[in-house]
Amino acid sequence: MGYLDLGASIGRKARAMQESAREFGMGVMRPAGIELDKLHDPAEVIAKGSRLWEVYRNSRELGFHKMMIPKAFGGMMEKMPPMAMSLISEQLGYADAGLAISLAVSSMPFAFAVISPDSQVRNWAREYSEDLEADMVGCWAITEPWSGSVMAQQPIIFPSVSSQ
Repeated sequence: MGYLDLGASIGRKARAMQESAREFGMGVMRPAGIELDKLHDPAEVIAKGSRLWEVYRNSRELGFHKMMIPKAFGGMMEKMPPMAMSLISEQLGYADAGLAISLAVSSMPFAFAVISPDSQVRNWAREYSEDLEADMVGCWAITEPWSGSVMAQQPIIFPSVSSQ
């Protein structure tokens, strides 16, 4: 399939999801991102009345938080047309890359929870799928002392290992 043929293979459902993401991105995410970028204190960004939470709640209403969650856990992974997740991600990233990454990262722990041997952990995915108020927000640790951006700022000194 050539590049120019790609658009012809995208079905109506995927196009509708793409359009929904575009409207949400440009109408909600971009204005919120501009406002949030002007705040000087990160505590203001995550404060209880911040526009950040409006973005999260609106995204949840559209079901974007459930894209990576299997149907068995209340998600929509198997219901989505093959190109839909890419099209949605593209539109959200175009609107505001930082918020798009934040939304994606917030769902990752719950997407991985479904493979846990612990049923209580697996249930987090279902609870996350049902959460429209953005009470559950996941994260990832990329600034640990031995990895991420912190490494560039500190010398790495490995503990010596004695051979006995």
